[in-house]
Amino acid sequence: MASIEWKGAKWQAYYSSLSIAELLTVLKGFGQMEVLRFEVPGRFNGELSLCLTDDGSKEITLYHLEVSGKKRAGTGREALKWLREIFKGAIYLEFPDSPDPAIGFHPTMPFWFQMYREGLIDALDCENFYLAPQATSEQLDQVQEYIESVLGNRLEAL
Repeated sequence: MASIEWKGAKWQAYYSSLSIAELLTVLKGFGQMEVLRFEVPGRFNGELSLCLTDDGSKEITLYHLEVSGKKRAGTGREALKWLREIFKGAIYLEFPDSPDPAIGFHPTMPFWFQMYREGLIDALDCENFYLAPQATSEQLDQVQEYIESVLGNRLEAL
């Protein structure tokens, strides 16, 4: 399986075996939609897909993001800003992971909700709710109430 270093990260196709030229075409936003793995060594890694929308803008769907290294605080935000900068597109988070049965959603949900509120992701899609781009304040309040009711406490700024 081909991999390439591009924009400070190691990239490779997740499901298919793309040539280096095909991988670069996908990364530049001109190829077919592919799920890609990426890693910035010692900082973060994840999986995403890229596609062009009907209006020609790029859409990034993030399936997984994991921070690494000793200094983890702020690394998730850094990764999201980095993705937005290199691809110049909207970031949609889609949760492929099953929720934790003890709390009813993935344990990182408070973080992702905060990233949505801060505008670092444009949409949040999980098993229990969906926040579209430009959700209303009522929708945000409903999701926050849901998360807080499950956690049993108020969400604090992360």
